[in-house]
Amino acid sequence: MLRSIDVEQLIDEDHSARLIWQLIGRLDLSLYHAQIEAVEGRAGREHTDPQLLISLWIYAYSRGVSSARELARQCEYEPGCQWLCGLQTISHRTLSGFRSDHKAALDDLFVQVLGMMSAEGLITLERVTLDGTKIKANAGGNSFRRKEKLAAHLELAREQVRWLNAQPEAEEKSASRRAAAQRRAARQRVSRLESAVREVERLQQEKKHERDGYVARASSSDPEAHVMRNGEGGTVPSYNVQLLTDTKHGIVVNVEATTDAIDYRQMKPALERCATTLGRKPKQIVADGDYTNHATVQAAAEHGVDFYGSWQDSWRAVERDAQGRHSEFLASAFPYDAAQDRFTCPAGQTLTHHALMNRDNGVRTHVYRAPKKACPHCPLRDKCAPQQARPDWRRSITRLQEPSATTAFKQKMATEEAKQIYARRSQIAEFPHAWIKERCGLRQFRCRGRVKVAMEATWACLSYNLTRWFGLKRTLQILPA
Repeated sequence: MLRSIDVEQLIDEDHSARLIWQLIGRLDLSLYHAQIEAVEGRAGREHTDPQLLISLWIYAYSRGVSSARELARQCEYEPGCQWLCGLQTISHRTLSGFRSDHKAALDDLFVQVLGMMSAEGLITLERVTLDGTKIKANAGGNSFRRKEKLAAHLELAREQVRWLNAQPEAEEKSASRRAAAQRRAARQRVSRLESAVREVERLQQEKKHERDGYVARASSSDPEAHVMRNGEGGTVPSYNVQLLTDTKHGIVVNVEATTDAIDYRQMKPALERCATTLGRKPKQIVADGDYTNHATVQAAAEHGVDFYGSWQDSWRAVERDAQGRHSEFLASAFPYDAAQDRFTCPAGQTLTHHALMNRDNGVRTHVYRAPKKACPHCPLRDKCAPQQARPDWRRSITRLQEPSATTAFKQKMATEEAKQIYARRSQIAEFPHAWIKERCGLRQFRCRGRVKVAMEATWACLSYNLTRWFGLKRTLQILPA
């Protein structure tokens, strides 16, 4: 059946596709247009309008579509995509290439949207939360290889490239394009394997002093992906996505993907990115115990940011320690005399100051030791000394002297106001992560490499921010003046 279609009647007036298109049309897309080779008055190539591709991807992520092929299929029948495309089709290669290219333009687009939301009072940076989540990489666990195996695969890939380059060009256009695609795929595989070899060498150099017998491995399909432990207890190749969220309306103000499986080093880079992209730093920042350490507290103090977190002390009450000591002979049970700077053991012996060690981040370790002749003949030696202690063994304990910034932080977190601020962290910080995984469908990245993965996360967060914005505007219109 043939029938005429009015494109404007495909979707309602308040449809999200219309809102996205109108909003993107108000932004400065000059960085995207600068990449188009077709220029007026000079021969060039055909190029799809960046406003259309941006709108398509934001609309797709808002509907949980993260596949370029699926988006291309939906452009043929989904009303919102049909309205955006004007009933035309777009190749999945065009969509896929656009998503992972033009990083500077995408970052500028993200900041422009934040600027518009800030102008309407939706972003204040009075208080932000920092939280990370693991998202599976586009690589399998069986793609990780040692250096020797990667080098063998690399030599085979290089041989394939040489063989393809030596083949004569086919006369038919289709055959020529097919051969060019094969050569391009072979070159990309060589590039990935070269990156994997470099990553293995870097990991081996970093970890050789930390673990005995450590053998580094890297993925042949995504060399920058690292094996991380997810929330379900398993270990899979993943990236750690860091989100900085404004607490007023839950808007994501910064997004980054890292290869570090642990969050304790991410506070300082997050504050620096916020100052670079937004031009100013937040007044307060809230993060969980994974971020709370001496380095984080000092970094926040140096940037003039009020930090709220959960300090996790390394000791806990036990009946016996790893060396078999009873609870009354643990270091925490020894009374300390601050005026004399000494400890007293249960046998009445005095442990005097022996050495001072300066650790990282301003932490100082004071070492106290008992007299040489006190411990060998002590009647309580069996309870205090390790099971295989030497005859001349004597007891020593340590006392940490924390920097002033850490002391002030712990005093602040002991107040009721700080506890209430931290108690509201989870409902703000964890919601965007749940949204981009459930609503945007970003449980596994489609792209490979840290830079492209960060761009894909930025697309999902951009879609999340616009969805939040449209929802807030509808709510404000419904509320009475």
